[in-house]
Amino acid sequence: MAMEASRVSDQRTTGHNRQEATKPAMDYLFLSGVLALDFVNTEVVVRGKRYDLFATPEDVADWWQQALTHHPDEGKVEAETPAIVWSAQLLERIKWVRAAIRTLCTNLVERQLLDGEALTTLNTILAMGYPALAAASGQELVEVYRTRQDDQAAVLLPLALSALHVFTQAEKHRLHTCKNERCILFFYDTTKSATRQWCSLACMNRARSLQHYRHVKQERTSTQSP
Repeated sequence: MAMEASRVSDQRTTGHNRQEATKPAMDYLFLSGVLALDFVNTEVVVRGKRYDLFATPEDVADWWQQALTHHPDEGKVEAETPAIVWSAQLLERIKWVRAAIRTLCTNLVERQLLDGEALTTLNTILAMGYPALAAASGQELVEVYRTRQDDQAAVLLPLALSALHVFTQAEKHRLHTCKNERCILFFYDTTKSATRQWCSLACMNRARSLQHYRHVKQERTSTQSP
């Protein structure tokens, strides 16, 4: 999987679901081309094990700052409250919204009925803000989004708006999960041919290496059989 290509160095121990779990320290990936999908891709599989890269509020804060550099236009929501407080409560809301977006992405990719609870969750976040007109320069008017009285909306609303755009304006046949069976990353295919199947070239190479290994092993087993 693409995450395995990142720098996996020391491991740190964190509490997750009241149990101790070992989480690899690594760089966040921004491979999908869409803020909402990069957000979902903070859950990864490394060496066959699933990890949540959001173990602490600080993890989310760090990811958010990196996300804004990759998606500068999508983080422009005007907040009516002070700076974001990266708290344990916000961490839980972040995971709640991420699970809803992942569920809806899965529904669309696998052509399932849309999950009503996930839709309700996303709509709850979208209700935290409202569209407004702002003067850009001279007589030019632009649409902006403003948050209501909730300091967490400054991060939650851009994520929900990105998901809204993907689900309603993007071409759904371009939304995919990586073809690598050991990868759970989503991406949006922007190629002209619309034939992209992998989240990254590194992930494709690993999947093909594994396929080759299985093929060779099967051939050896066949030749050794009486």
